Amino acid sequence: MDVSVEQSEGLRRRLSVEIPADQLEQAFTTRIRQLGQRAKVPGFRPGKVPMKVLQQRYGDAARAEAVEELLRATYPQAIEKSELKPAGFPTFDIQAEAVGEPLKYTASFEVFPEISLAGLDAITVERPTVEIGDADVERTLDTIRQQHRVWKPVERAAESGDKIKLDFLGKLDGEPFEGGKAEDQEVELGAGRFIPSMETALIGLTAGTETTIDVEFPEDYQAENLKGKQAQFDVKIHSVEAGEDPSLDDAELLKTLGVEESAGEAGLRDKIREQLGRERDKAATTQVKEQVMDGLLAANPIDVPQAMVDEEIQRMRQEAVQRFGNMPNNDPDAMARMLPDDLFKDNAAKRVALSLLISEVIKEKSVKVEEEHVEAVIARYASELADSDQAMQYYRSQPQIMQQFQALAMEERGVDTLLQDAKVTDKVVSFDDLMNPNTEAAE
Repeated sequence: MDVSVEQSEGLRRRLSVEIPADQLEQAFTTRIRQLGQRAKVPGFRPGKVPMKVLQQRYGDAARAEAVEELLRATYPQAIEKSELKPAGFPTFDIQAEAVGEPLKYTASFEVFPEISLAGLDAITVERPTVEIGDADVERTLDTIRQQHRVWKPVERAAESGDKIKLDFLGKLDGEPFEGGKAEDQEVELGAGRFIPSMETALIGLTAGTETTIDVEFPEDYQAENLKGKQAQFDVKIHSVEAGEDPSLDDAELLKTLGVEESAGEAGLRDKIREQLGRERDKAATTQVKEQVMDGLLAANPIDVPQAMVDEEIQRMRQEAVQRFGNMPNNDPDAMARMLPDDLFKDNAAKRVALSLLISEVIKEKSVKVEEEHVEAVIARYASELADSDQAMQYYRSQPQIMQQFQALAMEERGVDTLLQDAKVTDKVVSFDDLMNPNTEAAE
């Protein structure tokens, strides 16, 4: 078997293989004899059909099957001989398979890039340090109060902060428009979930009121036909309700939040501070990891196999479908139309590049993962669930999940290894800035 390699553009390679004619004929003869053992030909007993008759009836099929078997058998041998490392499945082109001639075929595929790590000691990291303060706890308590607020009907006019229930019908130049009608719609005035001018116009109305209000749509409104337009809404107010915040030592509230009644408000505050600490640690670790990975990629730009990028795009699309929960995940074509490749390709390429680079770090630095590292990952994920002990037992019983945790632990160990050589400085930030880094950047 002769093997030669031709380098195409980038990571693509073309492997040419030639198999001697006698080897092809031997494979063909073996295949035709196998067919002859069970072939049913009128006038002949099974296994007694002459070779000439078999070749006339089954020759083309037998030769095609022989070629396929030779491809399966010789391709791995050719890859080993070429010392290439394919990334993804090849495409085959059979160039000759005539009787008496050698079998020639080419296999086209991409290979993994050759990586020579550099600049690891030039990676810079700003490690966020955050102290959970009383103000952070109070903000969380405010959110809890809002989420568990009790709404009660009032006989007065609606004020900012009240919740009203209404029917409305919107009109432009006296004509109703699409999407401008609703019944029993609830609106919390001042919450910013409705058009601002509409929320303002509803303030001062009482239950039972039927009237028409003027509403001005914002210039950046999502519907093109309504941007900046002045509309009239016929409204009917069914009810006005005022919100009442729950007491922080309310037994039902504490039970809902998983706090013992005997612990009271102090126990709730302790639990919130503990939860904020976990969120802080997770966010800080994520930011550090992102900086390390970005520094690794910046110092080691590499080409990535398109086949791996395509696989990652499919994986990211499926992740998006699972997050949204209401998409046709059984229809790949519909998914591709709603979530096209371009939406994911840049991040997919980055993911693939970082995966290859961190694998090289693990290999070059002889990074090892001990059981304690995997257990730490399991414990971290389980801590986010109500019954962490039960969650950890479940994780350990699922081989596929455990493989994912082991891979994650290995990646984290690789990041820790890179941190040892990186230039790390601590940066004091607020909890809010840590959890919402993009808000600060946008400002």
